[in-house]
Amino acid sequence: MSVDTFNRFLATTTGREKACRLVQYFARFYAFYLFRSGAPKEAIQRWNDLKSHIGNARKFFRLFKQVEFATTAVKSMSIQDEVVRATSVLKQVGMFFYYGTEALNLANAIKFYKFSNIKDIQRLGFKCWLFALTMSIITSIHKLRGLHVREAMLNKNEKAPEADAKALVKEKKGLHKQLLQDVVDAIIPVAGLNIIGFDEGIVGLAGMTTSWLAVTSQWQKVASK
Repeated sequence: MSVDTFNRFLATTTGREKACRLVQYFARFYAFYLFRSGAPKEAIQRWNDLKSHIGNARKFFRLFKQVEFATTAVKSMSIQDEVVRATSVLKQVGMFFYYGTEALNLANAIKFYKFSNIKDIQRLGFKCWLFALTMSIITSIHKLRGLHVREAMLNKNEKAPEADAKALVKEKKGLHKQLLQDVVDAIIPVAGLNIIGFDEGIVGLAGMTTSWLAVTSQWQKVASK
């Protein structure tokens, strides 16, 4: 790890936000671990406070991110594949409303404006996030099916360029990583909506896992420049 790469990683908003997310979900997991271990309330509260403050800081990082998702939704309408076009647009719409609720949650958390129905707003946010993740999962599965067809065709064609095979393997690897990230991430809104009773420890581990995947992806992008 070079210092230059580390500095460039932290210089990006995405890098700082994902690093904070990793710490936030570690704090969430560790607070649960301390609780189950019978640790003093003061120790547990310290980590819960860290989790809450980092969560609010991340919301500031992501203010007005709805504009990005709205723009991407419009661009996604030009995708040729009908399934990918539909799921991509719906994913962006889901994330647009999710980040909208996040802004309202932030206003409530910092007491800029107190909402009487904040729990309903939080539940709506979880629903929008879970919907967006579901659309992303469908997209990845559909693309993987297409790649399997292309792979079968390449295997039959002995004269197929080696570069095509390498590109296909790289694309498959990326889709598998995205699918894993989406499935694990889905644990968080599923728990928030109480669809399945995942405890705070599992939610913390899920968030740590997907945060690490996001951190490594951003690090690779920065290192390759």
